[in-house]
Amino acid sequence: MSDSISTLSVCVDLTNPGQFFACCGLLEVAHRAWWPGPAEGWFTYDRFFLSRNDGMPAGMTELVDAALACDAKTTPVDDPKTDPIELGDPIGIRLDWWRRSDGSTNLFKTWAANATSLQMFTKWREPLRRCRGSINGQDEEMLRLSHPVQGSYGFDSELSWDALRVGFSYNEHSGLKKLPTRPAVELFGAIGLQRFFPKFDERAQLVSYSAWREPLTAPVARAASIGLLPGVTLHRLRARFVYRGSFKGLNTATLVKGDSDE
Repeated sequence: MSDSISTLSVCVDLTNPGQFFACCGLLEVAHRAWWPGPAEGWFTYDRFFLSRNDGMPAGMTELVDAALACDAKTTPVDDPKTDPIELGDPIGIRLDWWRRSDGSTNLFKTWAANATSLQMFTKWREPLRRCRGSINGQDEEMLRLSHPVQGSYGFDSELSWDALRVGFSYNEHSGLKKLPTRPAVELFGAIGLQRFFPKFDERAQLVSYSAWREPLTAPVARAASIGLLPGVTLHRLRARFVYRGSFKGLNTATLVKGDSDE
């Protein structure tokens, strides 16, 4: 591990799939923005840590700026609503985790029929830019910063719970469309899902993922996130897709028995 200057951390609720994927997205962006680093990430029970090994300070604003600065455009394939997104420098990654290999969409395509994949991704940039000013050394609170935005990818389980609790989909009520969603969870989660796409039983609509407790680079952490490196597993978790009207998202994950190697 690096010294404290070269390490940052964020508070995380591992039972919230959106926050887990957002941490994976932070590692992905750090892996690219801090290259040749290498950047390493790991979890404790309530925090996610990122370190860089080039002697430079690790700063959350640098990662946020990278996510805000990169060019984003679709690669036309068949339908603007589901076309892949190409993110330019300094990230340089293709996002298409909502598409199956045959071009059809999987359950992770949660946005409304009238929205495009690019609109869904870029809508979080301005809210994140506004939240950026609230960081001011408060890196730990990054995933808790909220801003009123219409809609959600549906992976932040607190929003899923709210939709179920009130008994309807927010998308069906214009007066409740702009709710305090968390832009960092949405945007970094969308980036993280590309490399860290979880184990997915589409028939049972179950998603499984694993948090790891040792510093790992993004390529190695990918294996740990789907349980292929049991020696570094902190927790194994499972979430399910839930529905309410037109709303679709992941619920709060539960720990899988025998979840830790400790």
